[in-house]
Amino acid sequence: MSELTSDMSWDGTRSERTKKMVLYISIFSIIMLFAGFSSAYVVTSYSELWVNMNVPDAFYLSTAAILLSSLTVHLAVKASNANNENGARTWLLATLALGLAFGAFQYTGWSQLVGVGGFLSGHVDSLDGVYGEDYTISYKGQELVYENGDYFFPGDDLREKPLLNEISIFNNSSSSYMYVLSFVHLLHVLGGILFFIGLFAALYIYKRERINNLSLRLGSIYWHFVDILWIYLLLFLVLIH
Repeated sequence: MSELTSDMSWDGTRSERTKKMVLYISIFSIIMLFAGFSSAYVVTSYSELWVNMNVPDAFYLSTAAILLSSLTVHLAVKASNANNENGARTWLLATLALGLAFGAFQYTGWSQLVGVGGFLSGHVDSLDGVYGEDYTISYKGQELVYENGDYFFPGDDLREKPLLNEISIFNNSSSSYMYVLSFVHLLHVLGGILFFIGLFAALYIYKRERINNLSLRLGSIYWHFVDILWIYLLLFLVLIH
């Protein structure tokens, strides 16, 4: 009997290690994906013209939501480890709510980008925000001056050479990257949300009394990762122009 119990324990440990390995490989592939995006962003920012778009305010609110969700999922795992099923369910529901709030704030952030003329595929002449507050433009290595509805090089004191017609043909790659980076990240957050919803669904489909502890722990590792990934992306967008 003891040998049978030992074999079952070994099989369970091996299964957990296998699932963790699959998870870590998946996380590594996501890291490589966003490393590629980050590299492309940096390379593109050295183009002849680059629009420095400010990060939408709603993105900071979404950051607060996702940071809180890391705390709630940690508390859910802690409660599950202590066989506190009610606590585990409550904190996991809170995590789901905060994950959905994160998505809502991301959508609001995209709306704010549209409000200042930052479209997924837009041009410089589409910009409609306040220059110096919502965006600035660097052209041929110089940050332009905006005055009387046109752009000028900072050394053009007499404003003899307006540049709007010259630069209007350029794409606003900065806002395009903001959409792509935040949207692809949101897809990974939605993957975590669906996984947690699946844990609740399993309770009713398989008539379980407890949330699967191993699945919850693995899900929490993934969730902490996407939280950290968003912090990286936010700092990247804020600091790298």
